[in-house]
Amino acid sequence: MVYYGDDLGDRPKKNRDRRQAAIRRQERRQARREWAASLRGDEAREAAKEAALRLLDRQDRSVGECRAKLDERGFHEEAIDAALDRLVELDLLNDERYARMLVRTRHAERGLVGRALVEQLHRKQIPPHIIEVAMEEVDEESIRSVAMDFAQRRIRSMASVERDRKFRRLVSMLARKGYSPGLAISVVTELLEEGDGVE
Repeated sequence: MVYYGDDLGDRPKKNRDRRQAAIRRQERRQARREWAASLRGDEAREAAKEAALRLLDRQDRSVGECRAKLDERGFHEEAIDAALDRLVELDLLNDERYARMLVRTRHAERGLVGRALVEQLHRKQIPPHIIEVAMEEVDEESIRSVAMDFAQRRIRSMASVERDRKFRRLVSMLARKGYSPGLAISVVTELLEEGDGVE
């Protein structure tokens, strides 16, 4: 059924309930921000540490991500710094370990390399000097084998596509994943010459 009403009272109950639930969530967030901003001294540091531990309980994060989340929740900068320093000291927050894990998993599961991986790490607020160290997790052999694997999987679904179009699509896919143009062209050419994708 198509609905053209403009008035809130005319909207279906489900939409009105969703909007009210969103408003209540926003009000709760604002109340938590005000509460966090009102804390001082040890109480503020302890509350910030507890909030950071809850964040880390859900998933591993970088120091920068935790800092942004705690700031968003209204904690004072001194409390955030003290809480994060303590978590780093306890090795619950470790940017290098987190960055290395991200590089390994994004490379193995999504086939990302090079600038695509660096971009992911920047989004996770990993410092540049740690990004350089983490990028050492990916070696040249694995880059070529993962590129070949991804291209082979993709080429199977392209049986009815002409050879030139396959070539362009596969090279573009590998480029978006961060592979160099030379490697992408080499891998795709090798696959097409093997006859895997030739009609």
